[in-house]
Amino acid sequence: MQTQLVPDTISHDDFKTYRTCYDLDRKRLPDELEGLSELRYTDVPKVVAQRKKDGEAFLEKTEVQSLVEWKLKFGTYRPSLAKLVASNSVEEVRKTTSAAFSLMTDDPNPAKAISTLSKLKGIGPATASLLLSCYDPISIPFFSDELFRWLHWRTDVSGNNKKRKSKGIEDDGNANRKIGYTAKEYASIFEKTTSLRERLSKEAEEPVTAVDVEKAAYMISKSAQEDKSNGNDDIDNTVETKALYPPSPKRRKKKS
Repeated sequence: MQTQLVPDTISHDDFKTYRTCYDLDRKRLPDELEGLSELRYTDVPKVVAQRKKDGEAFLEKTEVQSLVEWKLKFGTYRPSLAKLVASNSVEEVRKTTSAAFSLMTDDPNPAKAISTLSKLKGIGPATASLLLSCYDPISIPFFSDELFRWLHWRTDVSGNNKKRKSKGIEDDGNANRKIGYTAKEYASIFEKTTSLRERLSKEAEEPVTAVDVEKAAYMISKSAQEDKSNGNDDIDNTVETKALYPPSPKRRKKKS
């Protein structure tokens, strides 16, 4: 990965290019996937925002199921996760999501809200962060594989991998590093996303949201993987020609 594209050094111009590419490539998706993306990024956040204005923010069970379906389509295919989520009652989902969102009103750190949401069957820190992101897309990042690996990618000025610790999580240049989907890993994601957002917002004098970071990270990470598979470790300048497609389904039993 080019040094200028790692989180510590990426410019707002480069960041915005990759962020924009996500939405451009999303238009190439099949209708089913585009519909799920519309729910995840527009419809559900808008409904939750309205409920918040009305006095109580929460998610319906059907909305949680749709978000999990989006997560499975664009991430690791785990049919058992959908079944576990479906086993929660309508009342449990409303009550638990309402309690978690209420916690965010008094404390911007999502740790307690993540813990509360994880009480639902089939909901681990990664999925919990997705639900919270719909409540606060500005400051709460979704724990995606691409975001975690990109935020923890570290190179020195000569392009060599350089390791360091952040919240007990090691930064390195391993694009295939194992992810535990733990609360500690998410705490590191939240810290790094917040720091990056603040730096880029100040540089551009315009707000950069957690969703912006999620989308840019997806395109940068996928482009880096494609270039590496083609024998080129650098990311070229034609990323806008690359389509956004979900990875091949793989099974994993770990709750996320």
